[in-house]
Amino acid sequence: MPQPEDRPEFQLGLTMSGAISAGAYTAGVFDFLIEALDQWELAREGKIPGVDPAKIPNHFVGLKVISGASAGAITAAVGAVALADKNQHPVYFDPETKLRTKYYLPKLYETWVVKPTLDAGDPNLPDFLTSTDIDGTPFTDDDDYSATSGIAKASQWPASAVSLLNARLLDGIAKSALDVDAVRSPRAFVSARLHIYLTLTNLRGVPYQVLFEGGDYQMLSHGDRVHYTVAGLGGWQTSSRFSDGDLGRDIDALSLADGRPNQQWKDFTICALASAAFPVGLAPRQIYALSKEYDGADAGAFRRFPDDALAECRQIEPAWSAGFIDFPFMTADGGTIDNDPFEYARFALKPDDLSARIDFCLKTVDRAVIMISPFPPNKPPLAAGKPTADVFSIAAALVPSLVDQARFKPSELALAANPDHGSRYLIAPRRVEADDTVDRYPIASGLLGGFGGFVALSFRDHDFQLGRRNCQQFLKGTFAAPAANKRIACWPEGVKENFAAGRTKEEKADQKELNYCLLPLFGTAAKVVELPRWPSMSRRDFDALQKRIAGRFGAIAPVLLQNNVKGVLGWLLSLALLPGVGGIRNRALDFIEATILTDLVRRNQIEGVGDLSDVPYFAPDDLREILARLINWERKPRSAQDIAESLATLQANGPDEGKIERALDALSARAGKPNLVWRAPWTAAGGKKLYAFADWKPGVGGSASLFVQSVFQKLRRRDPNQNLP
Repeated sequence: MPQPEDRPEFQLGLTMSGAISAGAYTAGVFDFLIEALDQWELAREGKIPGVDPAKIPNHFVGLKVISGASAGAITAAVGAVALADKNQHPVYFDPETKLRTKYYLPKLYETWVVKPTLDAGDPNLPDFLTSTDIDGTPFTDDDDYSATSGIAKASQWPASAVSLLNARLLDGIAKSALDVDAVRSPRAFVSARLHIYLTLTNLRGVPYQVLFEGGDYQMLSHGDRVHYTVAGLGGWQTSSRFSDGDLGRDIDALSLADGRPNQQWKDFTICALASAAFPVGLAPRQIYALSKEYDGADAGAFRRFPDDALAECRQIEPAWSAGFIDFPFMTADGGTIDNDPFEYARFALKPDDLSARIDFCLKTVDRAVIMISPFPPNKPPLAAGKPTADVFSIAAALVPSLVDQARFKPSELALAANPDHGSRYLIAPRRVEADDTVDRYPIASGLLGGFGGFVALSFRDHDFQLGRRNCQQFLKGTFAAPAANKRIACWPEGVKENFAAGRTKEEKADQKELNYCLLPLFGTAAKVVELPRWPSMSRRDFDALQKRIAGRFGAIAPVLLQNNVKGVLGWLLSLALLPGVGGIRNRALDFIEATILTDLVRRNQIEGVGDLSDVPYFAPDDLREILARLINWERKPRSAQDIAESLATLQANGPDEGKIERALDALSARAGKPNLVWRAPWTAAGGKKLYAFADWKPGVGGSASLFVQSVFQKLRRRDPNQNLP
C-alpha cells in the first residue's frame, strides 16, 4: 500500500525485552498500541462518531518489525496470531457502554493473564504446579511443543522432570493461541512482510573461525536468533535492506485457519517458547535448523549481523565440517545472552545505507524503535561478602549475573532517555498516584525476580492494565514531533491545536516549542485508561499456594534425584525428602515460603500490611522493607541492629538502629489495628530486644500455642491435602 506524497509515513519497530511473568505488562502495551492504530484507521474511514476524517492528522504510521526475547518473544508470537485472528473482539469493563476497554486482543490477555499461574484454584485446570509432566499422563503429538518439526521422536526427552515447573502448561497455552477459525483482512498499518526476530540461547553453539596468517582463531556463538517473515497480516508495502536480505523463515497468516494445526505456525510458537525457556524453572526446547540457514550458501540472502561493520559482510559464515547439513539444537532462555534485541529492530528500519545512523533529529525523523522493558525495578546489589568464596555459592550467583548483564544496555537506554533524540523510545512500568507521588514498586509481577506474577491472576491483570495505561500516556505525551517535521506539517489547517503532545495542560504549557502526537488517539483509545488498583494476595490464597508448592516439591524432587543422582547418595537424599523424615524437605519448603512472603510484604502484596500511616518513624515503603527483613526461613527473631546492618547494603550508612527499634515496638502494639510484629519474651546478648514478623514467628520457644502451630505446619507438609488449622 504505497502512501501518497501528501501522506508521509513514519516507520515503527518494536523491541520487547525478557521479563518472565512481567510479560503481562508488555502484552498490555502491545494491546493498547494496536487498539490506538486500529481506532485511527476507523477515524480515517469516518467510522468514529463525531470525528470528521478531513480534520484529523493524515500522516501514516506503519509497524515494520518486532524483535523479542523470552517473555517478549511470547508476546511477539501471540501478538502476530492475534493480529491475524478475525474473531479477536475487544472486551470492556462495562459491556453496555463499551467506553473503557479491558483488553483489545483476547488472545494476549488469555495468554498472559488468565492461564499462566502457579495455582489455578481448580484441580481440573492445568497450572505450573500440577504433575502431568512427570506422572505419565499421556499427550498427543498435537499437544507436544517440546521440539519443532524435523526433530526425530527418539531424540526427544521422555515424560520426565526437565524443569521445576510443569512446562506442559505453556504447551497448552501455545496450542490454544493457535486456535484460529478465520483470518481477518490485512491491517493497513502493518507491513505486508512483517519481520519478527526471536532471540535464542543455542546450547550447542555455532562454530566460527577467523583466518590469520599465524593461525586460525576458532570460537562458538551461543547467541542465536530465528527470523520470521509473516505475510498476510498487513497491506503496507515497504522494504528493508537488512531484513529482506537476511535469511529467515516465511509464514503466511492465511495458513492459520486451514482446518488443522499448522506445522509452520506451531514451529513458530515453539521458537517463542524456546526463547522463554528460563534455565531450570521452565523446560528447554529443541529447534531443528539447517546449516544453510546460517551461511546462505543456497540462497540469495545471507545471515546478517546487526552491526554497522558486519551488516553487509558475507564473509562471516560458520565453519561447518564437510557435508554438514542438519543442525538440531537445545535452547535456553534467549534473554540470557540478548535480553533486549534492540539492534535487530533498528537495523530492520535502516534505509539502504546500513552503515549510516538513523536520522534522530526531531524535525526530520521518520522512523523509530520503541523498546518495551518491564524488568523488575530497584534491584539492589548483593550484600557485602556475597556470594561467599565456595563453589556452590559462586555457581548459584553466576546465571543471575549473566542475565543482569544481558539487561545492561547503557548506550541504548541513554539515547532513549534523551528528549532530543527522536528515533528510539522506552516504555517501562511507572505508577503515578493522584497526588503525583511515584510508587517505588510499579509492577506487581516484579517480585521473585520476575516470577511473582504467576502467584496471582490479580498481579498479572494489574500489569496488563498498567501497560495499557503507560502506552496511552506515552502516545499522548512522549511520542511526538515538532510542527516542522514533515509528518506534522502535512496536517490539514486547524488540526494541530487538538493534538499537541502532553498528558496534562500544565505539561503542554511547559514546553518551549510545542510537539504534536505522532500517533493520535481516537474512539476507545482516547478514553482515559485508569490507574489500576494495587493488588494484594489473601492469606487464604497464600496458604493454599504453599500446599500446592509442597505437593509439587514432593512429586518433582524424587524424580530429579532419580534422574541425576545415582547410588547410595541418591538413596539417602531420597530418604531425606520423604514427608515423614522431612529434614531437607521442610527446610527447602520453609525457604521457599519465606522467600515469597518476604517479597509480598516488601511490596505490599499480602493483605493486612498496607496501612502503616499510624507509625511515624519511616515512610510506609521503608517500614515494609523493615518488616520483610524480619522474615527468614529459620524463623529466628532479629534485633534492630540486625535489621540496620542488613539495610546498610541499600543505604550508605544504614538507618538509625534506635529509630528502627521504636518503629518495631510501635508495630508490635498498634492501637485498634493488627500487630504486624511479634516481640520475643527473651532478649539477645547485651539485652537487645528481638522481633519477628507476626505471621512468621518462631515455632518453638515463645509459647505452647506457637509449638502447636509448628506441629500443624509439619503435618500439613506431610499431607498437603489435610484440612488443618
